[in-house]
Amino acid sequence: MEKHLSQNSLQKFYSKEIKSRGKEEIENILAKKRRTEKDSRKSIFLCHSHLDKTIVSKIALLFDKVDFDIYIDWMDKGMPKVTDKNTALMIRDKIEHCHKFLFLATSRGLQSKWCDWELGIAYSIKKENELAILPIQSKSGKWNGSEYLNLFPEMEFNITDLDQVDITAVKIRFTEKNTVPLEKWLLD
Repeated sequence: MEKHLSQNSLQKFYSKEIKSRGKEEIENILAKKRRTEKDSRKSIFLCHSHLDKTIVSKIALLFDKVDFDIYIDWMDKGMPKVTDKNTALMIRDKIEHCHKFLFLATSRGLQSKWCDWELGIAYSIKKENELAILPIQSKSGKWNGSEYLNLFPEMEFNITDLDQVDITAVKIRFTEKNTVPLEKWLLD
């Protein structure tokens, strides 16, 4: 059973989705994300490195499969073309208005100044149960310079094949003994 996603498992999932749905349908699903998201009881702000766009596209498709909204800043047509003060203000506003905050914990995300800033904003305005991290690749349990990530619950996938993913297969682990289903976390 895979708890943390890997780039390899995401690639396999993405390839199978393209084969079964077709590239055009996949592009349409991702294009829907390019509109400005409305506030929703099931909306999540995805904090990520822009260098991980390939991974983020696969994550967006995966989350579409479990039927909840994920906000991705570079897919938002309303965002400024060039980052500036307005970009920061708009991102802070989106973090505040999205119901939950999820940090895509990749090596690039851990090195991103924007991700650190967004995580700090979320930590200051969100409740503890409104934040989580989604580790990608294998994780040793030590964040090497980013140990503060251990403060946050982790999103886990309780399946062996991402093709079978549904909302019941995704959990948020607060502690070893306190895990809640994704749907409960979203609606809390």
